[in-house]
Amino acid sequence: MSKPSTYTSLEVCAGAGGQALGLEQAGFEHLALVELEDWACKTLRHNRSKWNIIQDDLNTWTPPADLHQVDLFAGGVPCPPFSVAGRQLGAADERNLFDRAIDIVQEIHPRGVMIENVRGLLDPKFSAYREHILARLATMGFVGEWRLLNASDYGVPQLRPRAVLVALKDHDWENFSWPAKHPESAKTVGETLVDLMGSRGWRGAEAWAASANGIAPTLVGGSKKHGGPDLGPTRARKAWAAMGVTGNTIADEPPGPDFEGAPRLTPQMMARIQGFPDSWEITGRKTNACRQIGNAFPPPVARAVGTSIFKAFSATDATTSAR
Repeated sequence: MSKPSTYTSLEVCAGAGGQALGLEQAGFEHLALVELEDWACKTLRHNRSKWNIIQDDLNTWTPPADLHQVDLFAGGVPCPPFSVAGRQLGAADERNLFDRAIDIVQEIHPRGVMIENVRGLLDPKFSAYREHILARLATMGFVGEWRLLNASDYGVPQLRPRAVLVALKDHDWENFSWPAKHPESAKTVGETLVDLMGSRGWRGAEAWAASANGIAPTLVGGSKKHGGPDLGPTRARKAWAAMGVTGNTIADEPPGPDFEGAPRLTPQMMARIQGFPDSWEITGRKTNACRQIGNAFPPPVARAVGTSIFKAFSATDATTSAR
């Protein structure tokens, strides 16, 4: 068997494409991305017209035969069931799609699995549920592990801790290692945004950047029913205020030349804080765009984990080819 030049992937709950972009950068070829929300689908199609975007409800969607035996099944199932900002109902929450995702894994027989969620999923109260997921995967021949990853360890200018599950077949697991941390690679908020803050001639941009000398608090996206275009609850806004940023609303454009006071972020600035390149355009009006950005998985983190999985597949195939 010859070593393939690329590996395929199927992603569910794709959102605004943070994970998909990172996996593409890691070398994966997306066969399909499944997403329910209209604006997120528009964002995906706007940025990658070649991608196969399927707008459907994961609860009722049935994978077609051409998606069976894809190399990597990936996704970021809804966070509210496990978020400390919610009621943390876990498996009892009607929005929980973890088991549905594992049902699809059982149906399509991928080579590997990568699923991300909020840090709350790693709380002790969900230990039995995490073991339940691993046990289901084990019956399919997977070896898996949960790991807490901080986005700032992979070049993203915010902490953003996320629970990441990677599960591979035993021969691939032997060649897998979690990506090395590089916390020194994360820029400060000021370093990340100074050019955007000064793009309309704000004379205070450099001074502001010098004082915004830390990484950002975790961006939040809000839910459909609650949360507008802002930087989150009171505690998060206080953290932003310490870096000279007003967080109760989001700006339509950067500060003008004579602006005084603490500036607000624009959606483009938020996307940069999340690790999106400027070339990736989030569609929709401000509230919807901010929700997409805040709910996204940072592309650099997805790229780092995806690269480790890609290397594991490659190492296994190289060994097999040499036999």
